[in-house]
Formats: sequence, C-alpha cells, structure tokens
Amino acid sequence: MTNHMFRKLAMAGCSFGALLAVPSFAQEAPTAAAGDQPEDVSGEIIVTANKRNENLQDVGVTVQAIGGDTLTERNITSLGEITKLVPGLSFAATANNTPVLTLRGVGFFDSTLASYPNVSLYLDQAPLAFPTTASQTAFDLERVEVVKGPQGTLFGNNSTGGAINYIANKPSETAGGGLDLTYGRFGRMEVATFVTGPLSETLKVRLAAKTVQGGDWQKSYTRDDKLGESNSIAGRLLVDWEPTSRLRVSINLNGWQDKSDPIAPQFVKLFNQGVPLPPEISAYPTAPASPRAADWNPVIDHPRANNRMVQAIGRIDFDVTDDITLTSISSYVDYKHDQSLEGDGTALISLDVPNTGTIESFAQELRLGNGGSGPIRWLLGGNYEHSDVDEANEVHFPAASGAFLPFFYQAGNSSNQRMRNYAAFANVEFDITDSLTLKGGIRQTRAERSSINRSYPVDNDAKFFLKPAFEAYRFFVLGLADPTIPDSFFPGPFLGGAADPATGLPGLYYGKLNEDSTSWLAGVNYKPADDVMLYANVSKGYKAGGFPTLSASFWSQFEPVTQESLVDYEVGFKTQFLDRRVTFNGAAFYYDYRDKQLRSKIIDPLFGILDAIKNVPKSTVKGFEFDLSARPVQGLSVYLQGTYLDTRVDRYVGIVGSTINPQTGFFEPVTANLAGERLPFAPKWQFATGASGNIPLSAAVELNIGADLRYQSNSTSVLGSAQAMADTRIDASTIVDARIGISDRDKRWSLTLFGKNIFNEYYWTNSLTTFDTVVRYAGRPAEYGVTATFRF
Repeated sequence: MTNHMFRKLAMAGCSFGALLAVPSFAQEAPTAAAGDQPEDVSGEIIVTANKRNENLQDVGVTVQAIGGDTLTERNITSLGEITKLVPGLSFAATANNTPVLTLRGVGFFDSTLASYPNVSLYLDQAPLAFPTTASQTAFDLERVEVVKGPQGTLFGNNSTGGAINYIANKPSETAGGGLDLTYGRFGRMEVATFVTGPLSETLKVRLAAKTVQGGDWQKSYTRDDKLGESNSIAGRLLVDWEPTSRLRVSINLNGWQDKSDPIAPQFVKLFNQGVPLPPEISAYPTAPASPRAADWNPVIDHPRANNRMVQAIGRIDFDVTDDITLTSISSYVDYKHDQSLEGDGTALISLDVPNTGTIESFAQELRLGNGGSGPIRWLLGGNYEHSDVDEANEVHFPAASGAFLPFFYQAGNSSNQRMRNYAAFANVEFDITDSLTLKGGIRQTRAERSSINRSYPVDNDAKFFLKPAFEAYRFFVLGLADPTIPDSFFPGPFLGGAADPATGLPGLYYGKLNEDSTSWLAGVNYKPADDVMLYANVSKGYKAGGFPTLSASFWSQFEPVTQESLVDYEVGFKTQFLDRRVTFNGAAFYYDYRDKQLRSKIIDPLFGILDAIKNVPKSTVKGFEFDLSARPVQGLSVYLQGTYLDTRVDRYVGIVGSTINPQTGFFEPVTANLAGERLPFAPKWQFATGASGNIPLSAAVELNIGADLRYQSNSTSVLGSAQAMADTRIDASTIVDARIGISDRDKRWSLTLFGKNIFNEYYWTNSLTTFDTVVRYAGRPAEYGVTATFRF
C-alpha cells in the first residue's frame, strides 16, 4: 500500500476513532416509521438464500445482506455502488453501457445485450436475466442479498459467480409514507417517495417512485463542454392480497426510463497494430489524470441514451397443508435500448457507436416445499425461461486506421438471439441431530440458443473494396483457381458483409447452441453451540454459452463460447458472541474453473486484431473472506470485511498480437501460452471498513455520524500479452465516504450532509483497447450534498 493510501487510512481512522469515543446512553429502542423495517435488537438478519426465510447465521452458505436503511444512510443509489459494500464484488463499465459484475474473480466481460451474466440478478426472486435491465432497480428496497459461490441448484445455470437478489419494501399493515430529497454537487437532484397501507382487511399496497436529474460531471479537456447528466425516473407498485389464510397473491409492477448520458472513456494511449495511424489521432492529446477529464464527439454521435424497462411479477403461495406450500412466480420483462456511445475517448469520429436493441423475457418458476421448522426441509421445482434479444450497432470510424476512405468509414452489425431454458431442481436439508445437518441439491438444465448475425458496411460502395479483398483471400488463403465472387453476393443494401472463412463468400451467419448441464450441491452444517455454526460445501454450477454481437468480416468472430462450469470446495464459519453484539463470519474456497468465457481477440486477415469470445480451458481461484461487525456500545456500529483472491490461468493459448504475411499481405496471429496469468477483474485484496454512531442531543433529537472506506488492489481487464495487460491495468484504489446529520429519535425525519469519494481519488473500473486508442472508464470524482428524509 502506498503512502497516499496510508494517509487516507489515517484520516479515516480519525473519523472511526471519534465514533468509538461515543458514550453509551441508556435509551429505548427507536420506533420504526410506517412502512419501514423495525430495528432487530437481537442482531438477527432474515435472508432468502435458500428460497425461504431464515436467519442469516443459520444459512450454511456465504451470504452478505445489506439492509434498506443502510442503503439510504450511505446514499447507495445504483448497482455499481453496491460493490462498495461487498468485498469480492467488482463492477465494470463497458463500451455499450451495459454493466458487468465479477464476484470472487468469476465474471464475463461482454457488452452484448444478450450475454447472460455470471452473477445472476433477481427482484423478489424473479429473474432479471440480463444485467442492463437492473440498471435502475436499486430504490425503495428492504434489503439486497449477495450470495457467493455457484448457486446453480436453486438459482439456475447462469450463477457460477453467485446471485444478487433485490428485495423490495413490502406493503405495510398500517398507512404511511415517506419522502427523500437529495441535492448534491454538479446540480444533481434525487427525489424518492412512497405511500403504503391497507385498502381492506385482505388487500395492501405500496407505491414508490424515484427520479434523478442533473449532474454533468465529466468535462472536455479540449473545449468548453460537459457530459454526465442524469435523467431517470423509476416506479414500482406492489399489491399483496390474502383472500384466505392459505392463499397469498403478490403483484409487482415496476419500470423505469433512463435518458442519462452514457459515460465517455478517457484516451490514455495510442494503440498501433503496425499500420499507419491517421495524423489527427496521432497528434491528439491524451486525457489528464483527473476523474472528470474526458472527450467525445460533440456533434454527430454525442453520447446520449433513451432506455426503458417494464416488468410484471406475479407470485402465488398456496398452503397445501400446514407445512407444505406451492409457490408460482411468473415474470415478464420488456426492455428497449436506444443510445449513442463514445468509444475512442476523443472528439474525432474514430469509434462512435449508435446502439439499439430490445429484450423480451418471460420466466416461470413452480416449486413445492415444506417450512423451515421440521427436521427435514425439502424443495422441488421447475423453471422455464424464454428470451428474445435483438441488437444493432452502427460503428462510425472515418478517423480510424481501419477506415478505407472514401467508401468504408462506417459499418453495421446486428444479432437476433433466441434463448430457451428448461430446468428441474430438488433441494433437501436433513437434521441428523440437533447440531448436525446434511444437505444436498441437484438441478438438470437444458439451454437452447440460436443466433442470426450480420456485419455489413453502411455504405454499399464498400463492396468495391470488400469484393476484391474476399477474392484475394479465396486465391491466396484458400488456393482457389477461380476466386471470382459474383455481384449477386453483394446486394443493395449490402446486408451480408461478413464471409464464411471456409468459402470466402459473404452472407448471414446462422448459429445454434444446445447444451445440457447438471448442477449439484452436497454439504454439512454443524452447530456446536447456539451462536456458532461450521459448514462445508461442494457445489458445481454452469453458465450457458452464447453468441457475441460485434463487427466482423469473417464468420469466425460470430462463433459462440460454450458453457463454462465451476466446482466450489468451500468451508466456513458463522459466530456471534457478547450477547450477539459481535458477529464474525468467514469462509475459505477453492474453485476448479473450466471453460471460462472470455472476451478476447481474433486476428482478422483483413483488419488485424478484432473482438471475439473464447473459452479458457482451465483456471483456478483460491481465496478467503471474513466479515466482522460489532455494536460495542448502544448507538455505535462498526464493521470490517475483506476478501483475498489468488486467481490463475492453468491452461490457455491465446492471441497476443498479429503480423503481416509479406506474401499475401494478410494479417496472421501471434499466440502465446498464458498459463500462470491472473484472471481479469480479480483484485488480490479487497477491504471495506466503517463505523456509524448515534449521539443523543436531547430527548427528541440525535446526531448521526458515519464513515466508510473501501480498498481494492490492482487488477487487469484483459487476458493477453504482457503489454496488453499493462495497458489495461486497473490501479489500486481507496475510496472514503462520510456523513453527518441529525434526526429525531424515531427516525421520522433526518437531515444529513454526505460526501462520496471525499479525497477525490482518481480511479477507473475498466480499461480496454479500441481501433487506435487505449481508454479508461473513470470512477466519479468527489461528490457532496445534503439529504432530507421524512416518514409519516
């Protein structure tokens, strides 16, 4: 750790030290306002990691639960910010503005809309199958649960890293409501509100809404221009109906629209494939090392977005007997995507991408299980999901080295992907004795996917370049005596520019991928004392394969990755002591990771290094983590969490560069053995620590103070040559947030001053190479503001 970080730790330590000096005052437990969750003075946290309500300390898997009060107190408003509270979880921005999550080194960096994540996302146990659909879900939440390790038995075939479940605040028994107002740096304003209560003895509702406006935080370093304005609105209606004592029906209707500016990357270095670079980009100044500095095209492809999502969730619980419940969860998601993105980090049009798409996804789960009170707890069920995802891009690059002016300076690509998933699962826990429990689970999954991919020049005159290029390929590479391609292969508009590498003939790519998998879990829980639990698990999970959406000149770039698998050997402990005022949990794990899916490169004979997706045959992840929290005196809470990861590629030969064949003039690959390298987005160390305290100022008012620190060591965003990994290195970062405010004792109102990244740390979440530049996606600079909350 650097001296710079030590100074931050020392300053944060002063804040924590001041909190530790908070005196203990005798006081009654605060009364929760209508619609909020009451404080649990016993220290119990209820989670649904096993798809039933259980005390966190009794669940024999690694789960981190973040309460809604914590999210509000720390002003956590997005999926990316949740990583501040979960060591081992990393967030990366992408060129297509789709979020990528990596948990314990397990993730898939691909910006394709149709790419399933390794960390599955849920709202009230209904799947948000594609990460972009969860972009604006983090509002009016009871809690967020992060379940670590492969969760294939209960959560399906796309959770090799883990699962994140958003639990929305539910309708309350009594009428109430609330209003949260936040104003911060850059003129950013947030307004959130809810009303809740019963409409009859059997019917309850809750209506919540949130909007975020303003906040241009990026600044052009070549002209007077700003970017980064927020413009989003989200809403959720929940209806709980209980017509009889055995039947419960819940409806969740939610949606959002996001017109916020996509982030612009920072141009930090030229990237040269060995071909002459255009003089405009060769002379372009790189971005200053500042979180706000960036550049983008100001006219034709100014970054913009207009994305929206609606979701309907229906849940029915019917008690077949006093102990057995039949549960049905149906979900439908409709998402529309329309944005224009900056790719190269300059004001030139070197890589600017208008990007559109749609997602329609239907999911159904039906399960039967008994309650959690008996010695045998079992669950049987089945899942069905079908999703249709269409995506189209226009890539504009007249100022890039890949442009063949005047006729080849923009290209289009698209995919139409169809997914069908069928699964059946079973899970059981059996108490051998009062202190010893055996558990096991299995899921059989059939995943079917098809894709139609296109890649084509937008200007049909490009055929005058591509036709002779493909004919040269057919002559020099395929050795055909007559390489001539008829003009009929280049219709107008030219919609099939990518060619079959086996024939050299252009056309549409049709792909199918059907896969079967069996996920399983076996484990044991042992409780030598009431507040001590030891557990050991062995589990296996899968992530389905998929097709990319990208620009290609040959079909080889459209080839899919096959499914990956992960076997997790894990032991852990959960303890509470000192009258449950101290909780200390930990786990150690070893992952046998096979066929990891990776965004990689392919050497295109015409254009050199281009994107593709590949499988890494074998990798290993080893690590441990801990979570220590304490309430040493009344009104004071402190915590310390950490994760250590040792990731390693065991077997993989990858492309690390290209060379030009002097005889043919085509690019050819340069490969290297990459065994021994670290996995992308897997920092070796991640820590989070913080404290919060409440000091009575009078019989009715108290002072609230808190601070939080998150540290992660360096990582890289790619797996490739030593130079590529150095270019895309993500440096270590230390982020400190703080807050101070006042509230009444029952939390019916509060006024809080907050600061995020108060030391203005310059950090970035992702770094990658484009046609001619290496770019970074910077984290937000120091922000501060004030929040007022009201409950009634």
